[in-house]
Amino acid sequence: MRMPAWADDHQTRADLESYSLGKLAPSPTPGFERHLLICPRCRTKLSAIEAYNFVHYTMDGPFYSRITRLRTGMFVARHWGRSLEGGKEFRTREGGEAYLVRSFFLLFPEHACTARCGDSSGVSEPNNCYSA
Repeated sequence: MRMPAWADDHQTRADLESYSLGKLAPSPTPGFERHLLICPRCRTKLSAIEAYNFVHYTMDGPFYSRITRLRTGMFVARHWGRSLEGGKEFRTREGGEAYLVRSFFLLFPEHACTARCGDSSGVSEPNNCYSA
């Protein structure tokens, strides 16, 4: 049985985009993620298309917000959590970020960020959680 090309080689831009959008087929995802764990080149390529990657720890559990830059140049801003998922496409990163911040606080008006809330891309950055 032949392994998918990205199991041994580097991921394509299309596969990285699908993964970032949560649209990569479920069966190859574990091999894809194993490759990402050991390949700094592919992690760097993934980080380059994920313009914003944030997690809030709410009473309902973790709630993720991500902006993915598409190959078309557009940006998809989306949220997902235990029981909610949704998003929109934007022409600019700033438009996507404004949508994510505004819609998050409409969904969770009682949320107060803690030290746990912050960048979820695995890169250590200062906590930049927004307040309502």
